[in-house]
Amino acid sequence: MATENEEFREEVRKEFQLDRMILFSDAVFAIVVTLMAIEIRLPESEDGAVHLSEALVYLLPVFTAYIASFSFIGAIWYQHLRVFGLLKDYDRGLVVRNLILLFMVGLFPFGVTVITHAKGSELGLAVYAIIILACLVAQYALQYYILVQRPGLCIRCDLSEQRQALHRRKVAILSVSASMALILATQSLATDPNVRVFAFWWILLVPISVRLFARKKTVAQVKTVSK
Repeated sequence: MATENEEFREEVRKEFQLDRMILFSDAVFAIVVTLMAIEIRLPESEDGAVHLSEALVYLLPVFTAYIASFSFIGAIWYQHLRVFGLLKDYDRGLVVRNLILLFMVGLFPFGVTVITHAKGSELGLAVYAIIILACLVAQYALQYYILVQRPGLCIRCDLSEQRQALHRRKVAILSVSASMALILATQSLATDPNVRVFAFWWILLVPISVRLFARKKTVAQVKTVSK
């Protein structure tokens, strides 16, 4: 009976510690989103008056960056929520990788500030792209640690579905990396403004690559079943 009580208390302690980690992570995500929203401020003219129509036009890039960043952070948070829902225990490696992810996410307000004040410069785009890529890599490292390196931390033993999704995310990260590199290279090397506009079409590599991977996976599964 004493052993059962000790095991129960240990499980409650681990659950409490995991809840603390999740609450801390949620707080970081919420603070990051709030700090990005603070960047949306109406500019003032030299005489102190605010011309609303001009101010809204001025804020359009800021709104665009905020919407894109909010959507990306929302997707990161959703994946964080799902993978932490599988856990029953934690260790130092999990804590460290989670902190690294939160550190990368915390750079987003800086990235939004840079890209909104860079006026479309290659350096501003490069800084923003690096932050996005760093978040994707940090999230992948956290999920890989949980699903592949330390599956004993999870409640369920069968993680095949989650590992397949993780492999798809790996393909997406590689596609995003290639697309960002091609966009920045086109922006830097192209002298014709009309050509530089089409640089962002390289982002289509991401859905195309993911689609091709899914089709290849489906064909492989059909061949396996037919055998």
